[in-house]
Amino acid sequence: MGNDASKPSNRMAIAALSHMLKITKPQLIALRDRCISVSEKDVQSPSGYRLTRVKFLAAMTDTNVAIEPDYQVLEKLFIMWDRKGVHWIDPLEFFAGISPLASVMDVATKLKFSLEVYDFKKSGQINRDDLVTVLEAMNTTSSYFGDAVLQKTQVAAIADDLFASNKFLGNDNTIVYSDNISKIANHPLVAEFTSGAGTSRYGTAQ
Repeated sequence: MGNDASKPSNRMAIAALSHMLKITKPQLIALRDRCISVSEKDVQSPSGYRLTRVKFLAAMTDTNVAIEPDYQVLEKLFIMWDRKGVHWIDPLEFFAGISPLASVMDVATKLKFSLEVYDFKKSGQINRDDLVTVLEAMNTTSSYFGDAVLQKTQVAAIADDLFASNKFLGNDNTIVYSDNISKIANHPLVAEFTSGAGTSRYGTAQ
């Protein structure tokens, strides 16, 4: 996600790769929208959608993302996200996780974009569990590139600290995420993650 809340970083492999890929934010949004439109409804998926690899690859072609190295990188990420080998993934979780690849800006900008990508219905709000999902998705993608990342308990702590200090909107326990980007970006654990000082790596038990 970058090095700190104000400067881009190339310490992390995922940050370096974002400078190599050609995909832009509008293209990623278009690809997300296309993937949602071809996804199946599935109550077992956290977002309610199920995206197969075949449909994902077709969507990349349909949205003109089928170029190298983007096509190969995104295809391999899809395969890694299919952790159970069921040949489908949750598209919103996936796109929130890979969203930093379409941004070379600072941590706050990457966080905001990831939340916007996940917020498919453009509500501008997020609850505690969905925030954990987004942060874990970014954490997971970074781990696939060999970056040192946070443990799940640390990711949960970031969300808990944020919601403990916020007024909820109505009775749905949500917050306006755009008002809280700087709080997330400047959280000590986020700083630990973006500086490459995480305590977990891909393949380690949590």
